[in-house]
Amino acid sequence: MKKIRLKSSAKPAFFLPSLFTLANLFFGFLAIILTFHGRYRMAAFWIIMAAVLDGMDGVVARATRSSSDFGIELDSLADAVSFGLATSVLLYFWGFKTAGPAGLLSSFLFLTAALLRLARYNVGTKVQLDRRHYQGLTVPSAAVFISAVVNFHPSPLDGLKEALPTGGLAILVAFFMISAIPYKNFIKYLSTRKLDLKSVIFLAVTLAGVLFYTKMAILVIFGINVISGPAEAAVRLFRRPTAKKWQAKVKPS
Repeated sequence: MKKIRLKSSAKPAFFLPSLFTLANLFFGFLAIILTFHGRYRMAAFWIIMAAVLDGMDGVVARATRSSSDFGIELDSLADAVSFGLATSVLLYFWGFKTAGPAGLLSSFLFLTAALLRLARYNVGTKVQLDRRHYQGLTVPSAAVFISAVVNFHPSPLDGLKEALPTGGLAILVAFFMISAIPYKNFIKYLSTRKLDLKSVIFLAVTLAGVLFYTKMAILVIFGINVISGPAEAAVRLFRRPTAKKWQAKVKPS
């Protein structure tokens, strides 16, 4: 009598993206613990590493065709901790503790914006058609930019003179997260773009900058990413009336 073998419906590849996500979560948790111990540069480093893994889990999910609703939800929960909570705690202890209630509020506003952005993304993934752009600055990008600032200047901010402008910067980044400003999906853009000489030179210069001037390079790259959305929106707004004027001039009578 032949034994009937039941085929398991679970695929080993299904767990790979989740493993990257859980590693991302662990790095965020580690960043919070290090922040409590005053090791702000290391905390910023692990938030940046969490962002690297956050980008990899999506790549792995698409490569193994193991994307799922469970993975999307788990990814958002991990992002809420690693980039929302960990970055807000780092902001408060590193920069805003001396500002009192105002510093506490600034840190909380960053956390609130991050959670609102993640919730909107989860809803939008079910109806989003244009994968070339994001609506608002992504939470990992915002967290890495703040971490890059801390990594560049790991010493705690001293007094209101330093805390206030940094608080304003954090609030501005929080606003970009919840805004409707379109941000280019650079991973999608670079993965579909054909390599030419300009692209190779740009990648080589970027890699060299990260290798030899790591702190400055990360700060500049993600600083450009933060302002890229508003800058492109301003350019489009400026070009629109100019185009209308040009069309009015050439309009046949």
